[in-house]
Amino acid sequence: MRVQILSIIVILLFLIPVTSVAQDMAYPVEGDGIISFLKRWNRIDSTYFNEFIEINKDRLNDSYDLELGTVYLIPELLPGDVYPPLVSKDQPTDTKVFGKKHSNVPLRSNTLKDACFYIIAGHGGPDTGAITRIDGFELNEDEYAYDFALRLARSLMMDGATVYIIIQDPNDGIRDERILNNSSNETCMGQPIPKSQIDRLQQRVEKVNELYERDKDKYKYIRAIELHIDSRSPKERIDLFFYYADDPQSRLTSYTLRNEILNQYQQHQPGRGFVGNVSHRDLYVMRNLVVPNILLEIGNFQNNLDRERILNANNRQAIANWLLEGFLADYKRVITQ
Repeated sequence: MRVQILSIIVILLFLIPVTSVAQDMAYPVEGDGIISFLKRWNRIDSTYFNEFIEINKDRLNDSYDLELGTVYLIPELLPGDVYPPLVSKDQPTDTKVFGKKHSNVPLRSNTLKDACFYIIAGHGGPDTGAITRIDGFELNEDEYAYDFALRLARSLMMDGATVYIIIQDPNDGIRDERILNNSSNETCMGQPIPKSQIDRLQQRVEKVNELYERDKDKYKYIRAIELHIDSRSPKERIDLFFYYADDPQSRLTSYTLRNEILNQYQQHQPGRGFVGNVSHRDLYVMRNLVVPNILLEIGNFQNNLDRERILNANNRQAIANWLLEGFLADYKRVITQ
């Protein structure tokens, strides 16, 4: 009897149809092409386009036009993509500051939704910062520090952080050129930057402290970071130097960022070594900011090898990405205490 029951169960298993998860499908709307169709389903990456053509090859004509009334298969989401898409939060800084090419700032996560950052590009306005020359061009520190600042700010926004860009240029967004043209259009959030050094520093300190007083009870994590490019002997090649204010959280954040950069170099350039260090500095801005803050020096503008790293837009973006990873780690450290 037991054997007979088992036989019946086996037969029934063969008779039950095997089902699979159905591929998502949708009809196009008036005026849709493949790109607009995919965008509506948050399939933005270019790989979706090729996959769409492959899975719909029996539905497409030779021109790849979409026909009303025809249902099309929707490519499956890539890891990290979601539908419906996350809605970007309102930012205190107009994302047009990133330039036309980068003004769209898609939200990839809400990891930093309780974090706020004040990003300060060093120098600006009448103050060029360090100057170096290559191939007949004069390069100014403030232009490259600003590009680093924009890239970091945008990366932080994409993970849900509230970001203030303290020093802004209405004309220069994120730039991918090696040689960044010089200008003196930078402002302190719309206010002209004074010629006097002490007035310049005081202006940005007062702006950040004013914002911090308004924001300090809204967020679980707030940091200010000032970005510079060092200027030393041409023979001296350096990595990233982190300086912290007279504040325990500033110190801990500096070490977290340094350790993350070290990890990234070990992962992407094993054997290269990394000599970036962390130390305390009693600089005017750092001493007078009431928010935990750090100052970052990125390479030596006068050293040929360091300068080549700074001129490379991909490297500028890589540094921004690695700093983001450092802030993600530091944010986790703080909110889990």
